[in-house]
Amino acid sequence: FDLVIFDEASQCFAERGIPALYRGKQALVAGDAMQLKPGDLYQTRWQEIDETDPDTEIDSLLDLSSRYLMNVQLLGHYRSKSLELIDFSNQHFYGGDLQLLPDMKAMNQGEPSIQYERIEGNWENNLNLPEADYIATLIDQLIKADASKEIGVITFNAPQQFAVLDTIENTLGNIPKNVFVKNIENVQGDERDIIIFSVGYAPDKNGNVRAQFGSLNLAGGENRLNVAVSRAREKVIVVTSFWPEQLHVEETVNEGPKKIKKYLQFAQSVSKGTFEPYTHQQEGKRVVRNLKSEIKKWAAEKWP
Repeated sequence: FDLVIFDEASQCFAERGIPALYRGKQALVAGDAMQLKPGDLYQTRWQEIDETDPDTEIDSLLDLSSRYLMNVQLLGHYRSKSLELIDFSNQHFYGGDLQLLPDMKAMNQGEPSIQYERIEGNWENNLNLPEADYIATLIDQLIKADASKEIGVITFNAPQQFAVLDTIENTLGNIPKNVFVKNIENVQGDERDIIIFSVGYAPDKNGNVRAQFGSLNLAGGENRLNVAVSRAREKVIVVTSFWPEQLHVEETVNEGPKKIKKYLQFAQSVSKGTFEPYTHQQEGKRVVRNLKSEIKKWAAEKWP
């Protein structure tokens, strides 16, 4: 081929992409290192670590390519219509470098783009049925208010996903075509007008929440959170059974649970109306180009 293009290369194992690279005169490898890594669940993969070759330690084609190919970072964000919806990812995953032109109508609507809905739920057998029931009722209300809106529900595990699907079907009679319900492992690449999170976990009898969030507790698990919180175009509704301060993450080894607590704190601040956009300070660089001086410079060169 004249050109070989890889998309979502962060999820492609390097050894599966290399043969296609050999078939192209040119290659473009696109992906986001802050999103999901390759997953080998239910797949057979032969692994042999050559300690003399550091490239064998790399899993994804994206990471391997970044060592040898020219890197260009795309900074424009086009999905979310308001700053609140992308600010957390921008601050905690992209160093504040993302650029967003907010939608004027969304900015002037007078209500927060993230709602924090705390309910009296309980966590039993990896399920929070009160949350599932609440979400089904919420979806019914949203569809009645505007049937054109696309809605996505994201859960933190598969049992909660199926529980939400069952309650929606029982409440509405079917799963509407404009609604999806997925767990956090399967939402990369998706986007919806409204995203609803079913956090699921609930406090114990002492009011504490254990920092056990499945795959989010693993090394790199925070990338799953980044994917999940950046799916919405217009609104995010966080449905949870606890307040952020009830989640204790001080003893956790990896970043996933810590990032979850920070996101819940962020979502609560947006919901309360106390959100302030993150400002990235760039030392030695001008954040905004002075258009007037650029025009003068161009005019001086053209008409000396």
